[in-house]
Amino acid sequence: MKSTDNSTTREIRELRSDETDEFISLMQIAFKDSIEEDRLDEEEIRKLMKKVRTPAGRILTRAIGMRIEFYVIEVDDSIASGILLNINKNEVHVGDLMTHPNNRRQGLARRLLRFTFDRARELGVDIVTLGARADNVDAVSLYNSEGFETTYRVGRFDTDLEKGMPKAASNDLILAGVTKIRYEDADAMLDDCFPASHLEVQGREKFVKDQIPSRALRFFARRLGGQTINTYAFFVKGEEKLHGYVQASQSRVEDRISLSSPVLLEKDNDLLLEVIPRVLKIESAIRGLTTASVNCSMHRTDAITKIESLGFKKNRESISMRKRF
Repeated sequence: MKSTDNSTTREIRELRSDETDEFISLMQIAFKDSIEEDRLDEEEIRKLMKKVRTPAGRILTRAIGMRIEFYVIEVDDSIASGILLNINKNEVHVGDLMTHPNNRRQGLARRLLRFTFDRARELGVDIVTLGARADNVDAVSLYNSEGFETTYRVGRFDTDLEKGMPKAASNDLILAGVTKIRYEDADAMLDDCFPASHLEVQGREKFVKDQIPSRALRFFARRLGGQTINTYAFFVKGEEKLHGYVQASQSRVEDRISLSSPVLLEKDNDLLLEVIPRVLKIESAIRGLTTASVNCSMHRTDAITKIESLGFKKNRESISMRKRF
């Protein structure tokens, strides 16, 4: 699919196989501050991007119901703007939208975004989603002007484990790695942890199901990105019911243990003072990493207080956005 603006001959086209390095170089320039701040391994990013574009990588992504497409705009024979699309049967997700600093404010990102809408309609998909740093005013303004609405605001809270592992408040929990979570056990917790708009986009049952990635998805994550994902459920001693769960992940690209937003009832937030330290103790022993982060919806003020009391400090806020046709 091609798109040409009436006022310019700059064509939107698919990234060619011999342009992967140039696309990655643009990414490193456009997202330089974020890559450095997140301590991401640029060489591993390069390897991952190349793997995704190999025939084997395409087979793996298709096997889990996903396709990844790259589109670019050239200016003066160089890639000036690019976009990465993650496509499944329900939505098109904008993974990266970037423009070289020398070519900004020329409407290139807007054209690629509108191209994404056309691509979604062509595929019969009626939702486009994306994420952005909340402090990226220009990007957020662009997305708002194109009809996106914010569905979720999440904070990332970081800690340096070299300065000391957070201490568990008590020892009243049973922590267990799990390969399945029943929707019926988790459903009541979701409304305390996530805004209704986010759950609507994700789908409640699918959201819970995705907390335990399928074997195919775990294989894909390990094969392409060296990512491992573990999900821990926790129970209060003497009780059989599930009190909550949290997912821990890490890949070769990122130099930290990343904990998903913990899922539990708000009245049980004190359990975070035991859950988080215990999960980190297990994960750090496995991975040998010294940096950790916890994600948490910004409306969960009490949970955030507990997380910060363990020595975590807010690094940034990000927003998830959606456009429905």
